[in-house]
Formats: sequence, structure tokens, C-alpha cells
Amino acid sequence: MTRALRILAITLLSLLGLLVIAFGALQTPPGKALLARVASSLASSPGLTVSLRGLGGFVPFDISVESIEISDAEGPFTRIENARLDWRPLALLAGRVDVTTLTAARVSLERRPVLPPSPPSQTEGTSFALPVRLETLAIPDIVLAEPVLGHAARLSLNGSANLASLAQGMSMTFALERLDAPGTLTGSVGYAPETGRLDLDIAAREPAGGLMARAAGFDGLPEIAAALKGAGPLDAWDGHLRITVGDLAEASGAAGIRAVADGHRVNFAIDADIASILPANVSPLFEGRSELAGSATVDPARKLVIETLTARAAGFRATVSGTLDAAETADLTFDAQLGDAARFTTLAPGVGWQSLGLAGTLKGALRAPAIEARVTATELTGLDYRAGGLSATLRTLPAVPGLLAFSVEGTADALTAVDPQVAAALGTQGRFSAAGTVPTGGDAVLEAASVELSAITARFAGRADGRAIDGDLGVSRLNLAAFSPLAGRPLAGTATLDARFSASTDLTRASAVVEGRAQGLETGIARLDALVGQSLSINGTLARDGANALSVDSLKIETDGISATVDGRLATDVADLTAKLALDDLARIDPRLAGALQADAAFSGTLDALGVKATLHVPDGMAEGRPLRDVTLDISATDITNEVAGTFSLSGDIGGKPARGSAALATQPDGSRRLSDLDLAIGSVTARGDLTLTPDGLANGRLNLAAGDIADIAALALTEMAGALNADVTLSVAEGQQNADVRASAERLRAFGQSVGSASINGSVRDLRGVPLLDGTADLRAVDLSGVTVETATLRANGTATGTDLTLEALAQGTTLRAAGRLEPMADGARLRLDRLTAARPGLNAALSAPATFTLTGGTVAIDRLALTAGGGAATVSGTAGERLDLAVDLRALPLALVNLVAPEANLSGTLAGTARLGGTASAPTGPFDLRITRLSRPDLASSGAGPFDIAASGTLGNGRAQLRATITGQNLQGLTLNGSVPLGAGELDLALRGAINLAIANPMLAATGARVAGIANVDATLRGTLAAPRAGGTVRLSGGRFDDSVNGVALGNIEAVLTGTDRSVTLTSFRATTTNGGSISGRGTVALDPSAGYPGRIDLDLVNAALVNSDLMRLVAEGRLGIEGAFLNGPRLTGRLVLRALDINVPDRFPGGVQDLNVRHVNASAEFKRKSPTVQRQQGPAAPTRNGIALDLVLSAPSNNVFVRGLGIEAQLGGELKLSGTTRAPVTLGAFQLRRGSFDFGGRRLTFTRGNITFTGTTDPELDFIAETTSTDITARVLVSGPASRPVVSFSSTPTLPQDEVISRLLFGRSAGSLNGGQALQLAQAAAQFSGGAGVLENVRRSLGVDSLELGTDAEGTGGQVGIGRRLNDNIYLGVRQGTSAGSSRVTVDVDVTKNIRLQGATGANGAAEVGIGAQWDY
Repeated sequence: MTRALRILAITLLSLLGLLVIAFGALQTPPGKALLARVASSLASSPGLTVSLRGLGGFVPFDISVESIEISDAEGPFTRIENARLDWRPLALLAGRVDVTTLTAARVSLERRPVLPPSPPSQTEGTSFALPVRLETLAIPDIVLAEPVLGHAARLSLNGSANLASLAQGMSMTFALERLDAPGTLTGSVGYAPETGRLDLDIAAREPAGGLMARAAGFDGLPEIAAALKGAGPLDAWDGHLRITVGDLAEASGAAGIRAVADGHRVNFAIDADIASILPANVSPLFEGRSELAGSATVDPARKLVIETLTARAAGFRATVSGTLDAAETADLTFDAQLGDAARFTTLAPGVGWQSLGLAGTLKGALRAPAIEARVTATELTGLDYRAGGLSATLRTLPAVPGLLAFSVEGTADALTAVDPQVAAALGTQGRFSAAGTVPTGGDAVLEAASVELSAITARFAGRADGRAIDGDLGVSRLNLAAFSPLAGRPLAGTATLDARFSASTDLTRASAVVEGRAQGLETGIARLDALVGQSLSINGTLARDGANALSVDSLKIETDGISATVDGRLATDVADLTAKLALDDLARIDPRLAGALQADAAFSGTLDALGVKATLHVPDGMAEGRPLRDVTLDISATDITNEVAGTFSLSGDIGGKPARGSAALATQPDGSRRLSDLDLAIGSVTARGDLTLTPDGLANGRLNLAAGDIADIAALALTEMAGALNADVTLSVAEGQQNADVRASAERLRAFGQSVGSASINGSVRDLRGVPLLDGTADLRAVDLSGVTVETATLRANGTATGTDLTLEALAQGTTLRAAGRLEPMADGARLRLDRLTAARPGLNAALSAPATFTLTGGTVAIDRLALTAGGGAATVSGTAGERLDLAVDLRALPLALVNLVAPEANLSGTLAGTARLGGTASAPTGPFDLRITRLSRPDLASSGAGPFDIAASGTLGNGRAQLRATITGQNLQGLTLNGSVPLGAGELDLALRGAINLAIANPMLAATGARVAGIANVDATLRGTLAAPRAGGTVRLSGGRFDDSVNGVALGNIEAVLTGTDRSVTLTSFRATTTNGGSISGRGTVALDPSAGYPGRIDLDLVNAALVNSDLMRLVAEGRLGIEGAFLNGPRLTGRLVLRALDINVPDRFPGGVQDLNVRHVNASAEFKRKSPTVQRQQGPAAPTRNGIALDLVLSAPSNNVFVRGLGIEAQLGGELKLSGTTRAPVTLGAFQLRRGSFDFGGRRLTFTRGNITFTGTTDPELDFIAETTSTDITARVLVSGPASRPVVSFSSTPTLPQDEVISRLLFGRSAGSLNGGQALQLAQAAAQFSGGAGVLENVRRSLGVDSLELGTDAEGTGGQVGIGRRLNDNIYLGVRQGTSAGSSRVTVDVDVTKNIRLQGATGANGAAEVGIGAQWDY
């Protein structure tokens, strides 16, 4: 026993000695250095390195570190200087961490660290934690570099903490203060278990532009203030929260804890308005006020009973209730409902729903809970699909420890789609399911899935997770039409697929056994559909094992026109793969081709040195309408991935011409590649030569091309070609420079839509890839490049060892160009001196005022005063342009006609002046500009009277936009301004147009119609959108307006209108105008800005006693409502009903004379005259079809019989109703204004009209149709009045038929013309003259008396004369008075219209006689 005790004592003493020795060693510099290395290693981890230097102090009780540097993969990001830890290690034996002092003189954070993702935890964790007491924490200088938060800052931190447990009490204080600007975060927390008191006081405040706003990314960097305070015992504790973020957001809340019988109850509520500080895609969900509130109880065993936990916001509502105990076992019920789908537009674009919710339960341990959740949705839409209802149930169930099984089952009903064909293929119902497992701390594993719809039946069985997939996929039914919206194009066809997959998710390992078929296949891609056809089958095996091994086992692809097989393996050890292809018709590739194609290839060698032999053969085909006969291309190559070498040969007949060719390619030991023995001949076209290409890309050799007619190779180019071309090019390398000698000529060359009449190029080029030195000439004639014509061009170059002298003379687009200069190489670039440049065309000359120099250095061009004069103006440019711009532009009275040099059709006139200073880059220029355009015009503007205009614009370029401030002045413009910004590339417009436009600006264009307008339009408009799709909006107010149409007698005054526009519509908010008689027209309406729909809309006009027409021919007063509706661009419709209050038609008593229009035919008119003259354009042929006018659905009603026709002896009253249909260009009249009463005064005789109708044919000149009839002893004579009211045609007929002069004689005198005496013959002549323009005295007297009718004639006995007047008293009563020359001849008549067809007539005379009668009239 004693021996054992002695041994134990010796052992303990030895251990104690070792500890003392180790402790002593640690106090030495080598010991501390070793300890620093060990600590650095222990603190480091993958992707993160910690390095301690200068360990000092009394280890381990009072330790100091000179520096601590923390690095990631990109280098150091944090440095801690002069750190000190003073603590009591022996306190660990008592189960606590006791730190007296923890300080650091400076902490510098240079950037945010880049750390690798943390590996998944392999343990379930532990709740082990020791109580901590930190007496002093002090860091007086914390330096944050700009990359950390986007703004540099300096802070200080002080604090202390005593974190034991709730049973022992806790306390903490901290103060974080910004040193370089205002800003603080302070707080204190304390809990005393003996009194149960909890004190909480945390406050933060920072002015605008602070770190918190920057870290959160708040717009405008607003001021931030926050406070969280609470005090009191836990049995009756209250707390309050208040946060404000400038004017953007605020939140407030309150919480309370109260003692209850079984523990404590906690209540809290937070109300916030935070949408403005949230990301744009989330903020709509929190628009307005958002609330979070809850109520729960906690018992002494720490079991939490959630009575209610509710979150409400504009975009959702969610509730949770249930229990959660200390063992993390839960029994929860939850429910969530999403709000309006429009709020989720940015999160789920294109998706919509009527309702969408989630409800369910969660029970058991939180790490492996049993969940049953149900998702329900109604009217779910997206990608042009719609589901009336959708439901899905998710269930989880703990299977074995560490494994959670899950399943999903769902159904969808009332399925449909926007496209009827897609809807039919989709079906109306479907169901889906999935099942798998989720291991603890791992990724979900899918083990089975299925989808069943009318369009698809698919099942998966196997295993799929985030690392690999291994399983079987079977698609027994697939209708591709149902998936057209997903593909973004119409699809068609059915397909089946059986496949077994085994692959890693990164596809470094993969194998697939595939068998699939498709029928009726259409992809919506024309070329692909033509190539593949409507049937497709795929059968075979593909496998990949690593990055350099690919095997294909009997892969067969069959389509309507293609048969392909691939079999073999490509790998680093061996390559043995064959492929065959047969295409039935080359037209499947390009419609310009025809015939079958056969191809086969065999790969050999290894993947690192791959060889191939391939053959392409066209037995009998066509190309661009030219035959291909037995065309064969053979290729044999080795090592195609590295040192390629091989040969090719061509044979056959192309375009009816024999074709042959061969060449060899080899890689030389120095890495250069040599093309040798090139010999290609197709008809008259031959190409021969040898060429070597060095690894530096420089070439040596010679190529010769001779083409008697390049039409012989048109079949290869697949385009029409013609002309002769010869070229001989010799390439050489000297002193590392690429040189070339070129001899080429062309005659009548035409290809690819371009043409050259003749060309001759002879010269040499030294240093082709650097600053070329040229020597030679190039002559071009009759060049047409996409419509740009160059009549002649000659370039001469005289090269020397120091540079090239260049001269150019050309006639292009009618402009004569002459230029001369010198190009010189420099050590680090080149210099171009432009000595002369002139451009001249009739009426305009432009030229350099002095030589200009362009110097290229390091990718930057320096411009030494480029000065151009033209038409008395000048333009000067100087500065540098390259990666950065520094240009000064000065324009002085530069004629805009310069644009006509390159675009003659512009035909601009005026001058441009201004300055600009450009900086930044070519893609993002910056700088100010100031431009002035004076008397801007062009012939079409001048002829319309709109112009000239003066424009002054100034602004700045920056941030990819041009800020613009412009004023536009002109003859009829008042204070018109255009302000805003436009993008310099892609982007949105932001422009505002304000000012006034005098409507008289349109009068020159209206002059030919006889119309004039007046008034002021005040414009306040905006222009948004893009240049390709602009969106206009704003308001136009018209005041003091007037419209006069002297030709049609239309006059509107006091026109006031307001038009309001948005990016979607233009609304006529109000419109009002007065007519000449004091009547009015008012209107309103809207037109949608939808070009695809033809700008649909409707405008309504209300007429009140409106005098629409007031001319010598007609006076029209009406009231009612008119509507213009439909697509205003493609054919609107005019509808409505007008009630006529007065319609007076005045037939001219005298027809104007005149001469016929001369039919002038232009012969050999010039092109310019033809372009300008509409007369010649009409003679050239029929114009393009024009629109048919506005469709009509209009009713004109005269219920008061107040339609009167007077003049030329006609006195008629009409009424009724007519309907206008058809179009304004070809109206169709249904019905007419019909005769109520009327007479025709003819040579002193008064005839009564038996028929009378008035119709309209699209103008304000109505059509007349009147017949007056009388019967004598032997004939019935008729007078017919027809044609337009402005030039009626009066004709005479009779039964039996007699000549017109005979009919007139019988009407006037009751006898034939041959029996008339001289006086009667004179009267007959006067009667005939009446219809060529008689006197209008009677009509003038009637108008002056204000009566409706005035008659002069003989009495009934024919023994004396009489005069009669009449006036309509109301709609149904007509009163007439007659006075003869004989005694007792006075007479009063009254007509009463009982109905439309029945009339009462009465009369009484001065002799006491009275008459009463009834008349009836029907038209058949």
C-alpha cells in the first residue's frame, strides 16, 4: 500500500512538474510563438485562415496579441490590432467563463468575406452553454472600408455582459457610436430573478445618409430612429416598440406579460407601414398597413400554448394556433390565404387566381413532424392556361428514425386554355402525385411521380435527388398541342417515350436507354418541320463516363425524310464510331435545293488524336434551279483536334457544268498549316493555289481565281450571280508583317443583290494587319450597293517607306466627291492627314477649310481640328476619341441641305448651329450640348403652310440618357417646349410637350376644300415608352375655335374642347360648338390606342337646334345624337338619329355657264415631275385601293313636314324619314322625304306635283325626284324634275309620246306647236328659257315677305290674274290667301293633315261660297 502511494505521489509530482515546465515554456518567446501557430491552426477552417502574430502577456491569464489577420480565398479582409484578453481560466472549473477585459486598439474590415458554403451538420447539436461574465469590452476604433457597406465609416464599441441563466439573472449593456458622423446604437438589458423584474432599453438613431440605411439599401438613405423599451416584473410587464424610416416607413407595437393561474400570458401587436422600404417585387404585398399580433400562454414547464398568431397584409393573411412544449413537440394548426393576384405580378408574372390558400396541421417532433397540408385554388391562370379548381394535399410521416416520408396528391378540374386547340388537347381534368423521403439534414429524395391529363400520362419510378437520378420514365401519351404556350409557338402531334436514366446531376456520369416515337409532329419552326416531317422515332443507348468518354449503342433516328444511325465509342483510349445519314430531299434544308443526300462518316484513332473519313453524295439534285449530277465530296483527315492533316476531293456536275476539285491540308512541325495543290474547277470558274498559315495567323502563298461567268457557281452560292471576275493574290511575310499583291478585275458583276459595272484593282499592301502601306489604283464604275449608287470612283495610292499618299475621286448619289491625304505609320500607331475633301451637288458645296490630322495612338484617335465649310456655314470637331471621349463640336450656320448628300429624299432646308462637349465613352457619352435649328422646312411642309420652324435645344448627356430642353417656334406656334430625357440606346422615353398651336396652321392644307379653321390648342402632353413602342399621354385644350366650310355651307363657332390621353386611350372629355342660328353641338368619347384592333372607340355628338348647313343651296337645322364607333383606323361606323327642324332646298333659278375641263395628258414627264404631280400619278395606273369610307347607320326624320323645295318654279313641301346605310363613299338610301303638297309654276300655269322625293347621296347636294302631271282632251303631260338640287334636270313627257316642245305647247296653250301664233311662240321660247336660268324676282319677294309660298297666275276662268301667299302655321295646318283682279275673287284656303296619307281641305271666298273636301294619297 505504501509502495502504491509512493508511486502515485511520484506520478502526480512528475505530472505537476511537467505542467510547471510547460507553463514556464509558454512564457518564453519560442513558446508563445508555438502557441500562436497552434491557435491559428485551430481557429482556421476550409476557406477561412486566421493568423496570430506577436503573442505576449502572462499566458494564459492575461494575453495580448499584436495582430490577428483573417483571410478568405481572395486574401485578407479583417485585421485586429493590439488585442488583449484578461480572464480567469480557473473559473471554467466552476462552470463559467469569467472575462475581466476584452479590448482591441483597432479593428479594420476591408470588405465582406467570401466564404464557402457550410457543410451540412452531421450531429443533432447540443444545448451545452456556459454562463459568461464580460466585465469590460472596448474597441475604440472600428474601421469599415467602403466595399463593406458602400460607404467608409469609423465606429467605437463599448459594453459589458453577465449572461448566466434565467434562474441566476442576466444583464448586458452596449454602446456603438459612429466617430466620423452622427449615429448611435445603445442598449441595456437586465433581469433580476429575485424580483422577477425585466428592464429593456434599446435605442438607435442615425441621420439621413447613415450606415443602417445604406446597409438596408433604402432609397434616398433616410433618417432612421428606433426604440424598444419595457420595464416591470414579468407578472405585469409592458413593452413598446417604435421605428421610423424618414417619411418612407414606420412601425409601432406593444407587448404585455401577465401572470395567470397556470403561468404567464403574452400578448403583442405590431402595426406597420413598410411597403416603401421593401424591394419592388415584394412591396405590393405590404401596401398600406400590415399587422402582426398574437396571444399565448407559457406554463412553468415551458409549454407554449398559442391561442392565436395572426399576420395580415395587403397580399396575404395567415393564422397559427396550437401548442409547442420544451421538448420541441408541436401540435399546430395553420391557415394562409393569398390576396389579389395582381399584387404578385413581379413575383409570379403572368399567374393569376381568384383564391389561393394553404391550410393544415403539424404534429409531433419539429425535426420529423407529421404534416397534413392542403393547397386549394380557384380560377388559377398562367401562360394562357386556366384551371377552374386546383387542390393538392401534402402529407409527411416519420418512417424510421432519421427519415421522413412525404407524399403529394392533387387534382385539377375545369381546365382550359386561351387557344381553343390547346384547350381541346388539354382536356378538362387531371391529377398528379409524388412520393419520397427526406433524411434528417439531407436533401429530399423523389421516389415516384405521376401526371395524368388528357394531354399526357407520365410516370417516374426510381430515385432522384440533388446529386443523381436513377430511374424509369414512361410517357404513354403526350399531345404536344397542349404545350404550345410553354414552347411559345404552336405545336402539334402525339408522342410516346420509354427511358431509363442513370446520371449525376452535373452529367459527368450519364447513361440513357431511350425509345420514343412521335406522329403528326409540328414544331412551329418552318425549317425544322420541313426537315423532320411529321413522324419521328428514336431508339438506342447513350452513355457518358467522365469528361472524355462517350459511347453510343445502335442509336437510330428515323423521320419522314431522314434516316440516321450512330454506333460506337469515343474515348481517350480508343475511337471507333460510325455514322450514316440519308436525306430524301435537300429541299427540307432549303427550298432552293432538291434531291437526295447520302452521308457517312467513320471516326478512328483516339479522342486525343481523332481521325475521320467522310463522304457526302448527291446523286441527282437541283440548286437554285440548276442541276446537280453525281456530286461527291470525299474528306479524309487525321488528328482533327490537334495537328490536323488530310485531303478532300470533289467530283460531279454542278449547274450543267463539270465540277472537280482537290486539295491537301497538313500541319507543319512549327505549327503552321499548309493548304497545298488547291485545284477547283466548276465550268468557267477555277481556283488554284497554295497557302501556308503560320501560328501567328500570317499567310504565305498564292491564290488565283478566274471566272468567265460566276453564274457557273450560282448553284453553290444559292443566289443569282453573273459577270466575269479575275483575281490573282500573292501573300507574303516579311519582318513579321503581312504583305499582299493584288491584281483583280470584274465586268458586269452581279451577286447578292449588289452590282458592279466594272472594277479594276492593281496594287500592293505592306503590313496588312498593322498600318498598311498602299501602292496602286482601284477603279470602280456603275456600282449599286443596296440602292446607294456610285457612278464612278477612283482611288490612287502612292506608297513609300514612310507612308501612303491617297487621292479619291467619285460621283455618288449625284454628289461629286474629291479627297486627298496621307497615311503614315508611327511607332505606336498611325497618322492620317486629310489635305482636301470636297462634296458638291447642284446648289450645295462642302469642303475642308484647312487640312485635318487624325492620329491613332494606343486605341485613341486624336482629331486636330476637322473644319468643314458649306453654304456659308461651318462645322469644327477637335479632341480625342477612343476608350474615353474628349471631343469639342462647334457648328455655325451649317445648312441642313448637307443631309441631302447622303439622303436626297430628305430634301431639308434650314441651318444648324450649336456646340457640344462630349466626354465619357462611345457607348455612354457625357457632356453638355446647345443646338439651334433655324427655318427648318422641306417642300411638303412648305406647300402645306406648316413652317418654317426654329428649334433651340440644350441639355446634357450622361448615365446613358440625353437630358433635353427645347423650344419650337413657328408661324402658328406659341411657347411650344419639349423637356425631359431620351435614352441614347435601349431605354424609356421621358418627354413633356407643352405650348400652344394656332389651328390656322392647317389652313393651307384645307385651302383646296374651301374650309378654314381657327382657334388655339394648348398642349400639355407626355411621351413615355420606347422609341419602338412610344406611349403618349396628357391633355389638349382647344379654345376660341371656329370651322368654316364655304363650299358646303358649314360654320361652327365658339369651339371649346378638351382631349385627355394616356398610354392606353385618348378621351374627348368635352366638346362644344355653336352654329350660326344659336344652336349647339356637344360631344364626348374615347378611342383606345390599340393599333392591332384598329384604334377602337366611340364618340357621341349631341345636336340642339343646330344649323349644320347654311348655304345658297340648302339650309339644314337639326337636333339629335350622332355616334362614331368601332375601329377608327379600319372602318368606323356613324350611327344616330337626326330630327330636322328645318330643311330648305333652294333650286337655282339660273344655271351658271362654263366650259368643260380639258383632258390634259402628260407625255414624257420627268421622274421628279411624276413624283410630285398627282395628275401624272393617276395616269400611271390605278391608285392603291383606298378605304371605303365610314359605314353609315343614320336616320334622318322630318315628322313636322318641314322640308321645303323652292326655285325654278317649284314650290313643294315634304316630310317623312329616310335611312342612310352603306358608307360615306357609297351611301345607300332607304326611304326618302316624301311629298306632302307642291306645285310647279310653268309659263303662267300651275301644275300640281303628284310625286316628290328627296334623297341624299353622300354630299350636301340632295337628289330631287318630282313629277307634275296634267290631263287634257287628247294627252296626259308630265313634267319631271330630277338630279342634284344644284343642277336639276327638267324634262317633259306625255302619253301618247310627243316631242318635248310639243308637250310644252300643249301644257301652255292646249294646242300643238305648229298652230301657235307669234305671241304664243314667244311664250313657248320664254318657258323653255326658264329651265336654262330664268329670273328670280318672285323668289326674292317670297323671302322678303317671310312666307312659305308666293304664286302669280290666272284665275280659274282664265279671265283675270291672281296672286296667292301661304304659310304653315304648325306641323299639320297650312293657311293660304288668294286675291284676283276681278270683284269678289278673294279666297282663303286651309289644309289640315289628319294623317300622313289623309288630308282635309276647306276654302271660303269673298262671295260667301265655301268648300270642304277630303283627300287621300298612297304611293305604290
